[in-house]
Formats: sequence, structure tokens, C-alpha cells
Amino acid sequence: MTAALGSAGELIGDGRGSVRTLHPHPAITVFDVQLSDYHEYFLVAVGQRSISVTTFDVSDATYPEPQTFVFAKPYGWDENLEGDEGLLQVWQSIGVLR
Repeated sequence: MTAALGSAGELIGDGRGSVRTLHPHPAITVFDVQLSDYHEYFLVAVGQRSISVTTFDVSDATYPEPQTFVFAKPYGWDENLEGDEGLLQVWQSIGVLR
């Protein structure tokens, strides 16, 4: 999937999945990701020096718990990325921690 999403929370998809992006506050982004049987939420809060990411995979009945990661803001973090690019940045940052 490749697309750019605005702050209005548009839903994109290519028939295989979709990403919905919401901005309830300028420092907070919520990604609602659905791909086939997979459905996970990512709440990302960006501070001056740190980032908090809370994930909740609602499609995984074997682990019905949210996970929260707090880490130093990586050098080069782009707060203006949307949609797939923004989600990729989050996945890359928490992938080592998961």
C-alpha cells in the first residue's frame, strides 16, 4: 500500500488492507491497521525528547494485552510522516523492542 493520509483520518486500501490515521492532538497519532485477518492499533505520542508507542493487536485472541514502549526520540524522527510512511517509521522503532 502506498498513499499519503491527511489529519482528517481518511481510510486507504488496495483490497488487501487499510490504514486509518487519526490526529486527536498535534503530538498524537493513532494508526488503525487492518490487513486480512490482522487488526492492530498504534497510539504514538511524541514529546521533545521521547516517544511513547502503545500497541494493541485486537486480532490476536492469544494475547489480549496492550504493549507500551517508551524510548528516546531517534535522531531524524519525522513528525510529519503520514499513512504507510509514518507507520513504517513506528514499526522500525519498536521492532527491536518487541
